[in-house]
Amino acid sequence: MDRQPVLVATCGPLEGARFIVGSEGLTLGRDPECDVVLDDGNVSRFHARLVFHNAAIWVQDVGSRNGVFLNDKRLVRHKQFGPGDTLMIGGHGFTLELEMREPEPSLTGSITIIKPAQDRRLIVLVIAGLAFLAGIWWMLKGSA
Repeated sequence: MDRQPVLVATCGPLEGARFIVGSEGLTLGRDPECDVVLDDGNVSRFHARLVFHNAAIWVQDVGSRNGVFLNDKRLVRHKQFGPGDTLMIGGHGFTLELEMREPEPSLTGSITIIKPAQDRRLIVLVIAGLAFLAGIWWMLKGSA
C-alpha cells in the first residue's frame, strides 16, 4: 500500500473538506481556477500553493497580501508541510494527513475513477476527446 497526502480543512467555511495533493500539487486562493477556492476577502486571488517535490509537500506564498502562516509563523520562503503542521490562510485552517491507498490498477481491464478534487484538466481533456470522436463519427455517418 502507498500513502496519499491529503489537505484537510480544520476551520473556516470548508471545515471537514479533504483535497488530494497529487503530483502537480494544489493551488489555494479566491480565484475560481484554484484547486481549493477560498471565498474570503482576506485571501488573494492566487494566495498559496502546495508543491509535491522529493517525496515531500512544500507550501509557498505566491505573493499574497496577508501572508501564509505555517505553525503560527508567517512564511518568508517555501517550507516543508507535514502531518501535524497547521496552515492558516485568512480565516481558513488546514492540516496534512497521509491516507493509505491501494496501488494503481494495471491498465488491462481496469477503470480508474476520477475524484472531484483531482486535476480538473484531465476531465476537460476527456470531454474534449469524446466531443472530437463524436464529431468524426457524425461526419462519417453523413458521408455514408
